[in-house]
Amino acid sequence: MYSEKILILGHRGFKGPLENTLPAFRRTLRYAEGMEFDVRMTGDGKLITHHDPGFYAGGSFHLVGELSLRELRRLHPLGRLIPTVKGVLDEFKGAIFNADVKEELALKPLLGAVESSDLLERTVFSSENPQIVEALLRECPDCRVGFSITGYKAVFRIPKFRNLYSVHVPLDAVSYVGYRALLTLLRALRKRGLRVYLWNYRMNELEWVPRLWRFADAVISDDPARLKKSFYG
Repeated sequence: MYSEKILILGHRGFKGPLENTLPAFRRTLRYAEGMEFDVRMTGDGKLITHHDPGFYAGGSFHLVGELSLRELRRLHPLGRLIPTVKGVLDEFKGAIFNADVKEELALKPLLGAVESSDLLERTVFSSENPQIVEALLRECPDCRVGFSITGYKAVFRIPKFRNLYSVHVPLDAVSYVGYRALLTLLRALRKRGLRVYLWNYRMNELEWVPRLWRFADAVISDDPARLKKSFYG
């Protein structure tokens, strides 16, 4: 039976063609308590929700950091569906947020935006980049800061962080450390007082979440509708 105590967040809203867009965020809140989104900065200093450093359009590759927000919305295939972080915070104030910081340049403006919106208590700031995690912990000691594991070696960095709030563990870890070793890791993290956020890259959520949920505090789901319907009926 699925635990109702587990927080469900939509991975980039809903992972797929419309991920990190307003329609994805609106849809995910029909099934989840909040959303995970990626944060990057445009060339004119605007924070947007976008995973990759750039995108292809019109036969050319464009870097987000070299475009103004107006240029990005004109050139990007998803155009005006890509929101600013401020737009997300303003529209979805009742949600729980996990802001995945993709570049250090975005860190201070992001902290300022969340704090000015009075949403620090509803936000976890995370990154797979150890330098960004260290900077987050340094810039905002009271913030909830998470470290995302993206490979086996990343596990050994966890004890080096002070005042870490959460560790974001991919379901895919089972493929490179094995199921028993993954359970041992999750138990160890919980014993340390760290929150465990499960997330997915290429695994089957419906197969692996039921086997790991009892060690987790949150699931960042690619498809919150399918996950919730499967476990809540």
